Amino acid sequence: MSSTPSSSPSPEAPPPASPWQRLRAYWVEAPNADPLVDQSLARAYIVDTRDTPLSAAMIAAVFWGMFLVLTGNRGTLVWAVLVHAMQWNMHRHLHRLDPDAIDVASAARTRRQLELRMLFPGLVWALAPWLFFPHGDLAYILLMYFFVSGTTGVIIAALAQWWLAAVCFGVPVFLSLALRLVLEPGSVPVIMGCLAVSQLLASLHYARKQNRLIVRSIENGFENARLAEALSRQLDHVAQMAAQRARIFAAANHDLRQPMHALAIFVDALDTRSAPSADNLRFMRDSVDALRGSIDALLDIAQLDGGVAPVRLEPLRLDALFTSLNGRFAALADAKGLVLRIRPTGAVVRADARMLARVLGNLVDNAIKYTPQGTVLVLARRVQRAPGGVPAWRIEVRDSGVGIEAQHREQVFEEFFQVDNPGRDRSRGLGLGLSLVAGMGRVMGSRIEVRSAPGRGSTFSLVLEEAPAPTGVVPTESALALAGPLAGAPVRILVLDDEQPVREAMRSLLSGWGHEVALAANPREALQHGGVFDLMLSDLRLGSGLSGLAAAQALQAVGKARNVVILTGETAHANRMEVERAGYALIYKPADARALQDAIAASRIG
Repeated sequence: MSSTPSSSPSPEAPPPASPWQRLRAYWVEAPNADPLVDQSLARAYIVDTRDTPLSAAMIAAVFWGMFLVLTGNRGTLVWAVLVHAMQWNMHRHLHRLDPDAIDVASAARTRRQLELRMLFPGLVWALAPWLFFPHGDLAYILLMYFFVSGTTGVIIAALAQWWLAAVCFGVPVFLSLALRLVLEPGSVPVIMGCLAVSQLLASLHYARKQNRLIVRSIENGFENARLAEALSRQLDHVAQMAAQRARIFAAANHDLRQPMHALAIFVDALDTRSAPSADNLRFMRDSVDALRGSIDALLDIAQLDGGVAPVRLEPLRLDALFTSLNGRFAALADAKGLVLRIRPTGAVVRADARMLARVLGNLVDNAIKYTPQGTVLVLARRVQRAPGGVPAWRIEVRDSGVGIEAQHREQVFEEFFQVDNPGRDRSRGLGLGLSLVAGMGRVMGSRIEVRSAPGRGSTFSLVLEEAPAPTGVVPTESALALAGPLAGAPVRILVLDDEQPVREAMRSLLSGWGHEVALAANPREALQHGGVFDLMLSDLRLGSGLSGLAAAQALQAVGKARNVVILTGETAHANRMEVERAGYALIYKPADARALQDAIAASRIG
């Protein structure tokens, strides 16, 4: 017995609107969703209709004067007094109002009050057929019909953008005229009365269409103005960013060229007949480290600005990170005569481990750099994070250093800004640390706060949401790095790179650490090496357009390497995503020795 699968119930459609609801939606105008539209219409009503009572009075004078002469009916004089008194009252009222005084909050109410006042002239004009109707004279009846209906139709069209005003004036006049004609003996007046009703409906119908068109154009105007304002803000932001980037690259030009210049001089000074001095080697290494630091910092800034910085927010124990900070900076603080105090903590926060280590490392490094004497303190204390009072931890780095002037407290987070380093002395750092700290804090959902007083030190802090304790223990990058390059047994490493100088440099470095190293310029050469390698270091782009990632995957698939790490000098986000999808680690060139050590240690664990 077969059964047909039942389809999931679709969401119920709203019930169809009743004819009354459709009529109401068409004929009744509610306050506009955008109060600026109501404000614009209310102001325009005052400005555009101020002269209308005078012109209407002239038309009314022609009307009653003509009928007074033709019929001699004194009812025309009564109507004349009424219509001119009403027009004078409208004239005074409109001139007492100040359009600029209409605010957005009261715009809809003011507009409705202004439009409802058109009921008074409508009622006065509606009295004309009853005060001086030319009984029995079909020619005069036709004259009254065409004059009243024609004038009313024109006024309805003129008032179309103020829909309620058009209704308040037109409906009483047309209905009054139609009723008076129907009551007049004879078939022709009755027909004319029916025509007056149909003319009312037609006039209102086309006025309503015109009203909607006008209101929609006003709405579009405001929307276009908002879009233009948003575009202007975006252009201003782009201009500011362009100026900021120009300033950054101007400063980066200096910071990149200086170590390159020093390195070139040291290379030229090398003598193949004698070994280089230890001082020269140290200076060359410092120049390379300075270049790497500048490039890495600029890369991090670019990724943060572009919103492509990889972020993994997960539970993180602060105590392990604090222990790592103590290992990194204790000797530096001691060499300067400072006391580095890091309070133990049981805090667990939700953060990106790599970013938070970078943030706190930069803050501690800055604190040591700008503290001539005294103490640098790192601690975490529990707080309630707004909004909602979410449990959180405030991580603070305090120092007793020189402090920051009030006018510089926001500038210290700008790229390449250093309060007391106008000459760009590299020994004082690059001026990128706090900019990176601020950006990484934002990415993790926090904000770096600073409290400082000149001569009394500074406190930099960020608040991170509390997280449940992570299960299991995973070695951190810093722990792997502390193990050193020679911790554990040597490993077999395959270097896959199409650049011979790069291959030979990697052989020299890795062999010096005690590892067995094989070199290959392409996958074919890699296959010629016997045995299985513990780690393959492959460039992302090989010669002739060959993908190093694809080559590494193929070589690993045939059992040539147990672990793969990709190296590249390309910083595009797509490259990182491509490598991460393959499940490999990524190291940017120039490769840091610690990153290579971490990769080797991870291959042992694997």
